Parts: sequence; C-alpha cells; structure tokens
Amino acid sequence: MKEYDRVMLINEREAYTKEGVRKGMDGWICDPRKIEGMWLVCFDQEGELPNIATIEVLEEDLKVIRESD
Repeated sequence: MKEYDRVMLINEREAYTKEGVRKGMDGWICDPRKIEGMWLVCFDQEGELPNIATIEVLEEDLKVIRESD
C-alpha cells in the first residue's frame, strides 16, 4: 500500500464505527507513512459532499481497490 491508493475497509472495529466508518466503505491513503501498522485513511463521499472521517486504520483491515500512479 502507498499514498493515494484507493482502499476498502474489510473489517469493522469499534474505533472505526465511532467515527462513522463501516465495513465496505472506501477511501484513500492520505499519508505516505505507515505508523505502527496503521495508515491514515480519508473516507470521502462522491461529489462535493464533505468527508466522513480521516482516521488511522490497521493495514490488515484494508484492501487496495485501485492503486495510485
């Protein structure tokens, strides 16, 4: 995984749901660093709607759905 990859949340955890993020939602990695096994992911909405949340997510809870260039 790397910055700007589009990822999907494949596991649901209480820490994510508290922020409004649920299994099956997608977002993008918004920091080039993986820190303590976690990526900073921005879960956004289509179009001009506001972002849902930007949270740290364990790498094991993510699946790349589109790689960045």
